[in-house]
Amino acid sequence: MKERTTRISYPFLICSLLSIAFCIFLSLAFINVESTSMLIVFNLLFASLMFPLKGSFARKTCLLLIGNVTGLFWNYLFSSFASVGVKVFGEFFNAIYLILNPFANLIWIVSFWSLSLTALIDFENKKLGVRT
Repeated sequence: MKERTTRISYPFLICSLLSIAFCIFLSLAFINVESTSMLIVFNLLFASLMFPLKGSFARKTCLLLIGNVTGLFWNYLFSSFASVGVKVFGEFFNAIYLILNPFANLIWIVSFWSLSLTALIDFENKKLGVRT
């Protein structure tokens, strides 16, 4: 039986990990703790559920990096929306933000997860020569 071997590009891996850490740092510094915790949860879920699947390590790491950037922008926009809402509607909008924040993060996490699975399957089908 032929055993699968994978080659890991260490400079690519180090750059990707540094970029992911930078996204988490930016989230903590410029947005809030809730968005940072959601990015950490996203990273843990993505790594534990996506990396055991078939597909190239580089593609999975790129998808994780794109997911972190997407989450960073999403949380920044939602936080900006909340600060404008507080200025327009008053402090009551903070309570609405606290309730809606986990659901809004769930929207981008589930959407990105499904797109990532599609990207891995399309890559695998092209590699195998399967037409869809």
